[in-house]
Amino acid sequence: MKRFALVALLAAMLFGVASSASATELKVKGNLDVYGMWSANLRDFDSDTSDADNYYTTQRMRVYFDFVASENLKAVLGLEMNTDWGQGADGDWGTDGTNIMRVKHAYMDFMLPDTKINVKAGLQSIKLPGIFGNPVFDDDAAALVVSAPINDMFGLTVGYTRGADYKDNYDTSGVGSDNVDMAFLLAPVKLDGFAITPYFGYAWIGDDVNATTTNGQQALTGVGSKKLLAADGATAWILGANAKLTMFDPLTIAADLIYGDGENDDYETKGWFSALAASYKMDMLTATLFGTYATGADKDADKDNYLPGLAQTWMLTPYIGGARAFSTGSSNAGFATGALGEGIDGTGIWTVGLKLDKISFVDKLSHDLTIAYAEGTSDEEAGVGFDEKDSGWEVYFVNKYMIYENLAAINELGYFAPDLDGVDGEDASYFATVGFSYKF
Repeated sequence: MKRFALVALLAAMLFGVASSASATELKVKGNLDVYGMWSANLRDFDSDTSDADNYYTTQRMRVYFDFVASENLKAVLGLEMNTDWGQGADGDWGTDGTNIMRVKHAYMDFMLPDTKINVKAGLQSIKLPGIFGNPVFDDDAAALVVSAPINDMFGLTVGYTRGADYKDNYDTSGVGSDNVDMAFLLAPVKLDGFAITPYFGYAWIGDDVNATTTNGQQALTGVGSKKLLAADGATAWILGANAKLTMFDPLTIAADLIYGDGENDDYETKGWFSALAASYKMDMLTATLFGTYATGADKDADKDNYLPGLAQTWMLTPYIGGARAFSTGSSNAGFATGALGEGIDGTGIWTVGLKLDKISFVDKLSHDLTIAYAEGTSDEEAGVGFDEKDSGWEVYFVNKYMIYENLAAINELGYFAPDLDGVDGEDASYFATVGFSYKF
């Protein structure tokens, strides 16, 4: 009955668009991934400890509806459905769970009349630029963003987003500010064969926001930034730039450099992050040499050297950050970094690696190979799970066969060998997947 009601609701929505607003065009796009995974020591690196279920099947579907009134006005609705087969009412026999669908995007997108100024207001994707995502802010958010080209080479984007509001407008307790907000500014510059985007972000955390105030909301995701919530009130700012050099094509070079500071009355964290990637495109593959470096934890309790992260989606590989061939990778925080608690947002580690992308010898069949090394940068006396004495090697191999133009069969093979100082359990971890990815 619940599924019938959902189908009826969507049908009524589509019919309403078609009948009541003939000038409105509906465009639909999205993706659906379904795959099974086999693994060992995926998050504990200890063969003597049971991994519970070493196999599971999962799927994710994202659908985006564009309600286009004209080239100057549209509304966007994005829905997401995540299901682990057999887990919960949405994945068992009957598949009638009520919590399977969530709103991912819901915003209006329009041009101010007779100008080139674009406005986006609502639940949308906010991404500060970065090679592997951004370690400060790269997430869906409730936001207002205004963008305008100044001339052919220079543009300007300003935005505001609210990350948390713990009390409603009817609260009469008389407490102080309970919100987490951020404002940001981007100034992209495009020249012949070179582009650079400097940006600035500033976040303020209310006096009544702290680590024990959750209410189902998450204020900050950065490793070092969580300590900012230990006392009432905090601020954080970041200054960064993302650049790309293409004048020597087929050789391209991309770089990130970010510095930031966050503090409250009892704690301060300030640090920097850098990344560099050089890619060379050949007929049969693209080779990319990459590296990242970011400062980490300090041994003193009242300060650290983390770059303050707000709502990041930084992804390098499956074990480091969580990058995957399937769309579910972005929620994993990395099999290794998520378990160790360092490097989730790219801070507290340095990495180097080589990626061979789109290797193809047979029509419709391609392969990607990534080899990466990571080592901690936090002080060994800081008490974190992955410091300057710890390291790890990773190998990640992807096979992709295009069954149809929009449907791919994908196989992933991943291996991670940790070297953790003073830890008994440091057995290798590995996983394999087989599944399908449909983009429409």
